[in-house]
Amino acid sequence: MARDAADVLILDDDVCAIQNSIRWGMNLRENIGKFVQFQLTINVCVIVIVFLGACSFGYSPFNIIQLLWINLIMDVLAAIALATETPDEEVPKAKKDKEIPIVTAAMWRQITAQIIYQLTVMIVLLYAGPAMFGIKYNMVSTPLREGSMPTYRLQHYTMLFQTFVMMSLFNMCNCRIMPSSGTEAAALD
Repeated sequence: MARDAADVLILDDDVCAIQNSIRWGMNLRENIGKFVQFQLTINVCVIVIVFLGACSFGYSPFNIIQLLWINLIMDVLAAIALATETPDEEVPKAKKDKEIPIVTAAMWRQITAQIIYQLTVMIVLLYAGPAMFGIKYNMVSTPLREGSMPTYRLQHYTMLFQTFVMMSLFNMCNCRIMPSSGTEAAALD
């Protein structure tokens, strides 16, 4: 009856097996926190940029293929990079409280800082990018292509997309090294 009601079942009476299961369980929780941190940052930034572009110019600065690529980065690459980390060799000495949230206050600060940074860069590039780089075009009425040739608008939006992808990849590296829901993050709070 106890076996059927248990969430985790250790078939081995070895102390090392119990330590390994604790280490892997804590590691799984931390990896989920890192993944959620990365997801929240990208989702909020994409929603705000698409909404601002659609309200300002009548269309999104990212086309459908670019949004699918962002989704691919957001889901697949982040899952591979953040969920495949191995746990530390030693079991933490501090007692793990079940009430510690997956997204801690330190992670919320990191998410907020990344969102502010990425949105600032993207909004500056969206509205002032053409003037900064000497590109002259009508931001509302210029088509993406004239015949088979790309216009300055398409080049501008490609630069926006590339900038966003690079910031997201660097944010993914940042999420990997940021202390998540473990004892280090609880100590930071």
